Amino acid sequence: MSSSDLGLIRRFLTRGLLALAVSATAACGFQPLYGDRGVGAGAAEKLNGVEIASIPNREGQKLRNLLIDRFYESSRPGNPRYRLDVALTATEQKLALQKDASAVRAQLLVNAPYRLTDTADGKVVFASSARSMISYNILEQHYAGVLTVENAYDRALQEISNDITTRVAMHLGRGS
Repeated sequence: MSSSDLGLIRRFLTRGLLALAVSATAACGFQPLYGDRGVGAGAAEKLNGVEIASIPNREGQKLRNLLIDRFYESSRPGNPRYRLDVALTATEQKLALQKDASAVRAQLLVNAPYRLTDTADGKVVFASSARSMISYNILEQHYAGVLTVENAYDRALQEISNDITTRVAMHLGRGS
């Protein structure tokens, strides 16, 4: 067999395996979150009906802005059906200590418990917690060190906002 024949066989097998994987995914009941049918039908419209409450501190403001960007397609709701309250706590741990007891690596743990409240009756319809653990290097230069920590917070808040958006959309997509 020539190398071109082997390449043709590989492409055929790859396409066959890909087709098998796609059909297996469809058979398992997979449904897209933002599709027209299924569990997540209309998730974007339902997320648009959620008011996002203020979150204290600078990191809380950043998280709220990320959530606003994800929840609202164009404008904020005039008469929201739900209210999302988020708390935010962060802790830093020093890792990888050297002989002189200075740390060269750190870990940031950000925890964000949240609850979705129905504005009509004040009942909590969904409550959960999102968390993110980000590791980063501790740098000797002051400005570079500040930027590294800020970047770690930004990455953690990005993960948390994605998690909250997905979970709230799934909850609202169930028809609650």
